[in-house]
Amino acid sequence: MLRISEQFYSIQGEGIYTGCPAIFLRLTGCNLLCGGEGTIESKSLENKASWRCDTIEVWTKGNSCSYDIILQTWESNGWMNAFKQGAHLIITGGEPLLQQDNILEFLNVLKNKIGLLPTIEIETNGTIVPRETFLDWQCHFNVSPKISNSGMPLSKCLNPESIIVLKNYIHSSFKCVISKKDDINEYIKIYINPYQINPKKVLLMPAADNAATLKTVEEPLINYCKDYGFRYSTRLHIAVWNKKTGV
Repeated sequence: MLRISEQFYSIQGEGIYTGCPAIFLRLTGCNLLCGGEGTIESKSLENKASWRCDTIEVWTKGNSCSYDIILQTWESNGWMNAFKQGAHLIITGGEPLLQQDNILEFLNVLKNKIGLLPTIEIETNGTIVPRETFLDWQCHFNVSPKISNSGMPLSKCLNPESIIVLKNYIHSSFKCVISKKDDINEYIKIYINPYQINPKKVLLMPAADNAATLKTVEEPLINYCKDYGFRYSTRLHIAVWNKKTGV
């Protein structure tokens, strides 16, 4: 079984694979609350956060589904053919690695079902050490370590063991949500310099949960990327669909 919140076919909106067709499997639950403690109830920014998780209303809900039911849904929607045409599988949340043992079981079932394993992206906040089996299967890890602008204390955001494993893994990238230039310096101080993360793996992403805000913050952030030698990640799904989820 997997505890899931939603599943849909769209395109990747963030990171190095932006624009790739992908089936999204969003799992329930997270070990962080970006937006600050209390944000679920208040629906506002807490603890000096400058941004709020834009899927928090989705991953806080969901149901347990058997692997067979999930695959039946994909078959009935024609998504198995999409995998054969090159679509990625994006396992996201919340924090999907809270269910990593079940994910690994599910991937075995999927591979046996369709005779291949699609390109798999795991979206994680970098606080949980992934099983070596994920690394053996060459899953790509989109790692989003959090800083103070998330409203979360560093003691909850930083797991050195996990960061070391993920930064040494060839199929990983690190993206950070940026509200202002000081956020970049904090990110460098906490993650990049101490753990010697390759700048070529680093993407800066704007703290924007709607299309209007995204337009205003993109150009300054692109200039910061040029200054620091990092890559830029837009939020394509927000630019296209604004605040709508499941698309």
